[in-house]
Amino acid sequence: MAELTMKALTMERLKIRKENPIRANVLLMLVDAVKSVTIDERRSETPADFGKAARKMQAEIQNTILEYKKGNADTSELETELKEIEPFLPKMMSESEMEKIVKNIIDELPESDRVLKKIMPKLKNIEGFDMKAAKDLINKVLS
Repeated sequence: MAELTMKALTMERLKIRKENPIRANVLLMLVDAVKSVTIDERRSETPADFGKAARKMQAEIQNTILEYKKGNADTSELETELKEIEPFLPKMMSESEMEKIVKNIIDELPESDRVLKKIMPKLKNIEGFDMKAAKDLINKVLS
């Protein structure tokens, strides 16, 4: 994979747009999503930005595939897009890794702060942490 910068991905997109238009389109969407975030926050891109953008794109495409399948529409192009996004997705942690992090965070907090709304924000920016599983994990560790 090319270097993970907006410039490098844009250059790759321009080189491959004729022979691999689906990958070129995915790269365009990825760069646009990262550019939007970095412009709003007035900062340079980070590898984590690409991971977050890719995860969001993955969810959107998966939802679109489900809708297309309800109408018996062709999803082959969308499935190809999903495959192109995979290398950009951050490696997700295992449940045991996430549980260990939750335990460490809870242990560091004073007894009075060991509640969901104080713990969740601390997990939000940990790369590879599945926030959908966070609430259940926190409740499991707290009980």
